[in-house]
Amino acid sequence: MSDTTALDAAKIAIRRWTREEPGAHALYGSRVLYAPSVLAEAAELLGKLYAAGQEHHIDPEDWAAVTSLPTGVLDVLVARYCSRVKLSTSELHAVRGTLIAELGARRVTVRPGQRIAVAPLSGGPAWGSRGGSGLSLGLSSSGGWDISVDEIASQSRPIAAPTTEEGAREVAVLVHKILRGETADPFAALPRGASA
Repeated sequence: MSDTTALDAAKIAIRRWTREEPGAHALYGSRVLYAPSVLAEAAELLGKLYAAGQEHHIDPEDWAAVTSLPTGVLDVLVARYCSRVKLSTSELHAVRGTLIAELGARRVTVRPGQRIAVAPLSGGPAWGSRGGSGLSLGLSSSGGWDISVDEIASQSRPIAAPTTEEGAREVAVLVHKILRGETADPFAALPRGASA
């Protein structure tokens, strides 16, 4: 298996485990939203693991018979981006500022505070107990990004994304797609009227 073939197999596996396998037995499960750069990093790492296995005559299917390398790779990256974060106060403010500016550039109404409240877009989905709530974004200096319905007692879902200004740009794009209904609604599995 060439490095290119291993990378192609890895891209397919990562796509499958993050989109098509909501019941996958990952440590973090399907609750996590992924920035494109994290998915690319996961595919690259998995491709290298597949290529290393091939040197020992182990095909990707052989791994699947005993363990889930895609799940392991995703879990390791989620741990890095969602729990092993270290940001200084100035870095935190810069990254939050970039997120607010990027959402504003996309004509999204935001309300900065402890969390960043994001209003729903006209014609897009809305959430919450009355179906009119927007979203709430958090970034902590030790826990990374998260998203929730903008209601009290709403449970958050982690976003695996770099805690950098570039990561903030990726989060803004992801949130904008959610607001427009262009990507999977992270709260769609909830019964109507329930908050996350």
